[in-house]
Amino acid sequence: YNLATEDVVFEHICFYGDQNYATFMTVIILICIVLYFVTSSDSASYIVDILAANGHEEPPVIQKIFWAATEGIAAIALIVSADDEDPTAALNAVKAVPIILGLPFTFLLFWMCQSLLILCREETGNLAKYRKNFGTFILNLEKESALAIVVPFWHAGHLAAEVGSMHPYYYVGGFASIWIATIAFLCAGTIHSAYWSFGAAMYIMFGTAVAGLRTAYRTKLGIEGDMVSDWVVGVFGMPMAIGQMCAETTTVPGPE
Repeated sequence: YNLATEDVVFEHICFYGDQNYATFMTVIILICIVLYFVTSSDSASYIVDILAANGHEEPPVIQKIFWAATEGIAAIALIVSADDEDPTAALNAVKAVPIILGLPFTFLLFWMCQSLLILCREETGNLAKYRKNFGTFILNLEKESALAIVVPFWHAGHLAAEVGSMHPYYYVGGFASIWIATIAFLCAGTIHSAYWSFGAAMYIMFGTAVAGLRTAYRTKLGIEGDMVSDWVVGVFGMPMAIGQMCAETTTVPGPE
């Protein structure tokens, strides 16, 4: 039998008995598949219904029916819209959606797990609820955050000088070398795709350096936190992390 076909399971059970056995097992498999999809759709509708009801654990039944019908209509629309020459094209496109959307959500999930850990430490009394925090939220609209999208090394270097012992230009030069290498490798990726990996590695290096800077800056200001959160912020929210630190001080000059 051909493993690339959807009916491979039905071909497979034919090897374990005669036609009557194969027919019986086919019916059982179809019943299990139907039950699986029905219960999965019911659970998904229930979860979406709870979210739409602002977390209420007993949402209205009509609202649940609405979401279940919406999911069913969406599935029917995909099947109907499939091309006769390639009927699986629409379904294959849907299969790619969870992969595309799931990758960035995975990194967000890391951050959510870290937030859950902090919450558990607060509830158990191991971490003070009313502790000192940054005065500016990480998702901010500071002008330094916008500037850090293009030239993050300038403010990062001057912030490093506040917690270090060398002249700011030494730190600016160090951060600038990593950032310029990142841009250079990403541009070279148009020539050969292998350079994209080098560019990504250089960016992670720059974000890790920002994370270390945030850890040192927190220590100087007496702000509680952890290095895992600093790394997540430094890598996935690098410009806003720099803007958040700049908002805590007024001694960082703008780029000349």
